[in-house]
Amino acid sequence: MKGALGMGLGAYAPVMVTVTLWSFQIPALHHLGMRWDPATLNVLRYIIAAAAFLAIAAMARRSPAGPTQPPLGPLRGLGLGALFAGFGLLFTVATTIGDPIMVVTAAALMPLTASLVNWVVLGTPPSMPLVAALFLVVPGAALTTPAGPALEGDAAGWPVAGLLLILLAQAVWSLYSLSVQRWLEGHSNLARTRLSVLWSIPYHALVFVLAAGLGLLRADAEVAPMTDGILIVAITLGPLVLGVMLWNLSVTRIGLPVSALFLNLVPVLGVGVATLFGSTPDGWQLLGVALVILGMGAAQYRRRDVTEGRPTVPRA
Repeated sequence: MKGALGMGLGAYAPVMVTVTLWSFQIPALHHLGMRWDPATLNVLRYIIAAAAFLAIAAMARRSPAGPTQPPLGPLRGLGLGALFAGFGLLFTVATTIGDPIMVVTAAALMPLTASLVNWVVLGTPPSMPLVAALFLVVPGAALTTPAGPALEGDAAGWPVAGLLLILLAQAVWSLYSLSVQRWLEGHSNLARTRLSVLWSIPYHALVFVLAAGLGLLRADAEVAPMTDGILIVAITLGPLVLGVMLWNLSVTRIGLPVSALFLNLVPVLGVGVATLFGSTPDGWQLLGVALVILGMGAAQYRRRDVTEGRPTVPRA
């Protein structure tokens, strides 16, 4: 029994680290969005991420060679980059223009979005524990959404648009999570994340050029505080580089629907992150924490159902 419990906790460790890292993204990106436009933020973040992965790849060449990994064709590379870049752009725009409360609340719907995408793509219906858990974790996560001011200036007044964009971003991310398992079968999770980032760079560059042509850039590096640069690097190396790599590992181990269920902890941990921006948890938020923990525990009570939630990824 003890060994089985240990294996279970080990399987969930990657997604728990991912959730911790991703909990910083919404308040951090919303904070940066006061001075930086989404196109510039994405170009900076993905260039930093690409440089990090190229450095990791250079160091890996000096180590003993591992098993040969099948090549990724250009069409699949373009498709993978489009999905990865599409999520990044949608998520960044939604977070910077939308009301942060609505955006964080919408994160609680990720398990349902992932289960629906998993059902459409793989024909695997959501398991009953996952569905039942939503009745606790969704309202619980909603109660824990950290309070915060909406964006001022040109981005104000777009909460509904931000909500719709974050839901669309969730669907794109779920499709990416399934596609990367199929198209990069046999690759390490490090290689999967590196290829995703590198193939997404042309799309981010194209969006940046289009935004510049349309006069949508509003980044002013001269007046931005130095902490902005530190924050951009931090949310790149943490959530984007390490977080995505561990997410791909989690989807491989426990499946997309179960991994997505853990994302309900993002707004819970976001309460703690919000304190850095001057918010203090109230009684309703603490009640939400209890509901999310209860829902998570109920969903994992029957390990057989958790195992059945693993997607069977078809071979290409």
